[in-house]
Amino acid sequence: MKTIQRSLMLSAAVCAVASGNAFAQDNDEDRGDEIIVTGVARPTTQLESTASVTSLSPEQLDRSAPRSTAEAFRVLPGIQVEPSSGDANTNLKVRGMPISAGGSRYVSFQEDGFPTLLVGDIAFGTADSFLRFDRTVGSVQAIRGGSASTAAPNAPGGIINLISKTGEDQGGSVAVTTGLNYNSVRGDFEYGMPLNETWSAHIGGFVRTGEGVREAAAGTEEGGQIKATLAGDFDRGSMKVHFKHLDDKVPTYLPIPARYNGSGFEEVGVDFGDGTIFFDPTDYVNRVDGVEATDGDGFEARMTSIAFVGEYELTDHLTANFRHRTAKVEGNFASPFPAGSFDDPQAGPSTNVVYFNTQIRDFDNSFTEASLTKDLDFMQVTAGVNFDSQDINTNWNFNQYNIRLDGDRTFFDQGDSVGGALFGNPAFGNCCTRSYDFEVDLVSPFIALTGEFENLSWDLSYRDNQYDVSGSFAEAAIQAPQDINGDGTIGANEQAVNNFGAPRLANYEVDFDAWSAGVNYQFTPDIAVFANIAEGGSLSSPDRVTGNIAANGTIQNDSAYSLVEQWEMGFKYSTRDLSFFVTYFNADTTEAREFEVTTQQFRENAYEASGFEVEGHYKHPTGFGLRATATLQDAEIVETGSGANVGNKPRRQADYVFNVSPYFEAERWTVGANVFGTDEVFIQDNNDLSFDAYNIVSVYGRFDITENISVSADVNNLFDEEGFTEGEEGSAVAGDFVRIRPINGRNASLTLSYRF
Repeated sequence: MKTIQRSLMLSAAVCAVASGNAFAQDNDEDRGDEIIVTGVARPTTQLESTASVTSLSPEQLDRSAPRSTAEAFRVLPGIQVEPSSGDANTNLKVRGMPISAGGSRYVSFQEDGFPTLLVGDIAFGTADSFLRFDRTVGSVQAIRGGSASTAAPNAPGGIINLISKTGEDQGGSVAVTTGLNYNSVRGDFEYGMPLNETWSAHIGGFVRTGEGVREAAAGTEEGGQIKATLAGDFDRGSMKVHFKHLDDKVPTYLPIPARYNGSGFEEVGVDFGDGTIFFDPTDYVNRVDGVEATDGDGFEARMTSIAFVGEYELTDHLTANFRHRTAKVEGNFASPFPAGSFDDPQAGPSTNVVYFNTQIRDFDNSFTEASLTKDLDFMQVTAGVNFDSQDINTNWNFNQYNIRLDGDRTFFDQGDSVGGALFGNPAFGNCCTRSYDFEVDLVSPFIALTGEFENLSWDLSYRDNQYDVSGSFAEAAIQAPQDINGDGTIGANEQAVNNFGAPRLANYEVDFDAWSAGVNYQFTPDIAVFANIAEGGSLSSPDRVTGNIAANGTIQNDSAYSLVEQWEMGFKYSTRDLSFFVTYFNADTTEAREFEVTTQQFRENAYEASGFEVEGHYKHPTGFGLRATATLQDAEIVETGSGANVGNKPRRQADYVFNVSPYFEAERWTVGANVFGTDEVFIQDNNDLSFDAYNIVSVYGRFDITENISVSADVNNLFDEEGFTEGEEGSAVAGDFVRIRPINGRNASLTLSYRF
């Protein structure tokens, strides 16, 4: 009987990721009974899970009119996203766990169950930078806390998983999207079909060109992606093959100069809604293999991967599972950062820009998992091992440019600069000509036990994370005269060009445990309660903890990873038309000592956070529906390396964030809105300067011209609300310059789609 039940669940899981023909469907069905396969020991549903899980369709994410992949994740409960960076370099928090040094240290971004990167907080190379949301995605699943600690490496906070369509339903679509008040054109396509009774296939992707939603040079947004999935379902097993090729350049937005007026922030030559300090340079820098000229602003992301997933029932009670993915990953991060701004008596506001130019030479990675699952009369046992690896090979090179904040970004000379350019960065202390070349290997045995007793379901899981980090790093720059721009002379601005210093060794091991335990009791088919407790860790990217590495390359074990201890309990209610989920959570986070490049400081903090996570959906037979999420949280710094700021709120941590999405679906048209809101936040841990609360209203509509042709439009930030997500200065007085990153102003797009 257990084998039959398990086979039915697996079959349902396959159906759950199968695609419909269109990106935007006519009906938005409640997905509370969809099979969850992300971060859990065995397939389950949202109502029956022992943790907080969510599954959303692409059209539900699309209602917020997102302009980046990370912005689409803002509708997930418990998640606090800072999407103002664009389609790369996003900061993401979950349930009060902090953003310490950028990226998503505690959340694993995945595609079809495989992490995009093993380590999520690599400087200038965060995991979201290599992830794109398009029409190949059949659903997005997320788990917060609970068994996420043991289901994936470096994911104690949660997992966000993009699940590909498999082509079980024949059909496809093509679409063209254009910005109405910004320069961007994107074409999407997808097609899937059954090949025979056993096999199906799906292929799709996108191409785009333009500037993006903020001011930039033409071609700052350029590239695309293609993905394909081949799926087979056999009598005693199943198999999937996934392929992805991403080659996409996107603008990545850093903070801009502004002025603090004593109660808020004022523009200084750069529009908060759509401005940048991009200037599209040809930036000459030293790399480990010679001089390179980087042309133009933006993040270049290139990733080619192939994955294999197989399952075979060896007997009626024993199943073998094998998963493997290998990926070649590289790119380049190039974007201007204002090191310091000032008022020039003759020329007005000006800034010294440090141009962050980081070559991602090699982020190649592989993930392999082998396991056996045994069905017993009273429980199911899965035991296996992961063999994962991640290369981290980057070159940092920062030159300096002097720019007037006059709206035209006019260059000016200061000191030894020529034409506004200085090959070095004295405004930043000539910091950060660095070379990192690490290999991170993980061997991780795990075991998971799950069972049911009448209306009670339970699970226990354990994972041993054994990391081996080896390689070298060079952080002390050498300055010398060099004709770096190749014009035949060594100019005044080439007298102290930065190059890489002598490398140091890294050779250390890190070992930490992760475990979770959860229960769910279902009172009726519609009502359940659950609770779980978990502990897990996240390895710090080696380039973040070089200050902790001894001369012989070793490191203290607890100086190389962050630890999260958490528990939660909640109530679940789900029917065909109405669902409501509320969860109380508590998390303690202890972080390793790490370096932050923008503040040039080391951080070593411990935090406590607790709060409530709420998710609900109502759909009326008339076509009206409402989906809403909210996260209420109270976070506190309980320990720091220096003793300062204890008792304060962690920087950029809101007491509440919420999403409300009303919609109405008719036979041939759909309209809806999304309201996103966040409380005020302190910019830094000293809790002095703050960003105000803000609410963003976005709207969308779709009309089916014919059965196969539709036109849709959306407006992001309809009322052109002003808001900020990130800043450098923790304190300021009226008249001071500050560096802040604003949200996008009002922007609109139009899409024409054809379904077949």
